Amino acid sequence: MKTVLVLISGIIILSSCYQRIGDLTIVANRNVDSDKEYVILQRNAQGAAKMKKDDALELAIDNATEKYRGEYLMNVKIYVKGNGKKIKVEGDVWGMKSETSVTNIEVESSVKKKIEFENGNTVSFKNSGKIVEGIIVGINSNGAVVEFKNLIGKLTKKEINFDDLTKIER
Repeated sequence: MKTVLVLISGIIILSSCYQRIGDLTIVANRNVDSDKEYVILQRNAQGAAKMKKDDALELAIDNATEKYRGEYLMNVKIYVKGNGKKIKVEGDVWGMKSETSVTNIEVESSVKKKIEFENGNTVSFKNSGKIVEGIIVGINSNGAVVEFKNLIGKLTKKEINFDDLTKIER
């Protein structure tokens, strides 16, 4: 009796979970215009649908893209529920940049300012998880030697890579 209960509960648990059946680089239900510049609108968006006339995958893709007003999905993972009647897709939604849409996108920016470090510059950097300020007292090819007050207030010197320094202009 015990083994029958374990067997039945195991079947129920396995049949209620989604199983990953594949990965796709890009999937779309509409034509993608190669002349347009698309941007990422949402990462890891999900869409799900139940089987209606064999169109569950199409509906799941539409549910994921329409929520963020996107055109297509990239880096897609496709999941099917054990009974095959439910499909879930997960991926990055891409579409046209819209000034009225509010989304969780990663901001990309670029800085075109040339930064030159010199002795005596005030800089900031992370030290033990906190941002601290210091003064450059020496420069070499690897980075700059910065003098700063450590966590206990003692004046300390440390060599910091240029990539980890932020120049402060006052």
